[in-house]
Amino acid sequence: MKVGIVLNPHAGGGFDDLKRRVVVRVLKKLDGEFVTADKVAELLGIEAERVKVKETNTRLDTVNLVKALDGNVDVIAVFGGDGTVSDAASAKPQTPLLCIGIGTTNVSPALCPPDFDRLEEVEMRGLVVKFGGEERVAFNDVVVGSTILSTVDGKRVQVDARRYMRGEKVIATPRKFRARVEVGERVVEGVFGNIFVAMTDRRFLGKGIAGGASLSAFLGFKGVVACVSEGIVVSTYTKEDLRRVEPIVTSTISFDDEVVKIDADEVVSCDGNPLGVGRAEVAIEDGVVRVLKPFKEEE
Repeated sequence: MKVGIVLNPHAGGGFDDLKRRVVVRVLKKLDGEFVTADKVAELLGIEAERVKVKETNTRLDTVNLVKALDGNVDVIAVFGGDGTVSDAASAKPQTPLLCIGIGTTNVSPALCPPDFDRLEEVEMRGLVVKFGGEERVAFNDVVVGSTILSTVDGKRVQVDARRYMRGEKVIATPRKFRARVEVGERVVEGVFGNIFVAMTDRRFLGKGIAGGASLSAFLGFKGVVACVSEGIVVSTYTKEDLRRVEPIVTSTISFDDEVVKIDADEVVSCDGNPLGVGRAEVAIEDGVVRVLKPFKEEE
């Protein structure tokens, strides 16, 4: 079996010995012939067939390497965070992905735990985002807001999204912004702290505390938009900080096959990857990519 290897050494604050051990352990389980880029082979210290890709030190390193490996290997092993998984899927490969989390949050439903035994191929539903003439794939959510989560000095913190796009990691508190969201004839417009677009999840079922998202899941809607009065993409708040901004009010809109149109004067992010400020369109698409997940016996 030929195994393509994609590694984001910047995920989760950097590549260390602990992460290297995780990667090597997974590769030993796969027990195949490895194919990857020069830089990845050197970082891991492995024997591998090399493919030539232009190094940019940006997300394009992931996208371009996935494209170079697609169709030339049996599986593409992707090591990184949720944003790396999004970038790999955005290349729309035909070859299945095995995604292992070594990032900041590691909550993407496309991820596979590193201690897997048997694997099976699964088709993934995803959020397809159109922004600035580009198309991206997200599995967690599309978020509008002034902060994103990142790792600074080994700690998970919220950083300013605009400055992050300029290569700076600066801890910041959320700013409010004006935005308009359209789903068909339904419109929400105003000043918000965050806007989230996500696929519904069975975990919302029976959880009335989740508000409108609980009913969206119960009725079988594919997705839901949540416009939140305060910025909640934070990880450094104390109880007193939360008390200070409460009450927090959320307005939701459910959707199936409609296109969610967002016009905002704050940063749009795709699974933690900031895209820019402006207009975005989001839709849910089945079978955006195939991934390997732990095998489940039929009940």
